[in-house]
Amino acid sequence: TDHTIKLKALRIILRSFDCWEVTSRGKGSHTMFFRKVGDSTFSIPVPKRNDVLVCYVRKARRIFRLTEQDEITDEDFYSRA
Repeated sequence: TDHTIKLKALRIILRSFDCWEVTSRGKGSHTMFFRKVGDSTFSIPVPKRNDVLVCYVRKARRIFRLTEQDEITDEDFYSRA
């Protein structure tokens, strides 16, 4: 089950799935994460706050194809932090 996590932990997890971060692309209060899936590149803005709300974690997992349906278990996702 998805839950609130620290931004530092989310960065580590997403990097382990070949995502990258561009801090200059988001609004001043957000950072942008990107991931290439097939021939497409997807992105999601995440607030630069210590705690990342569950809605952003869920959205990142869905957009970046890191969900149970994509054969990435919750345990596999969160254990990478």
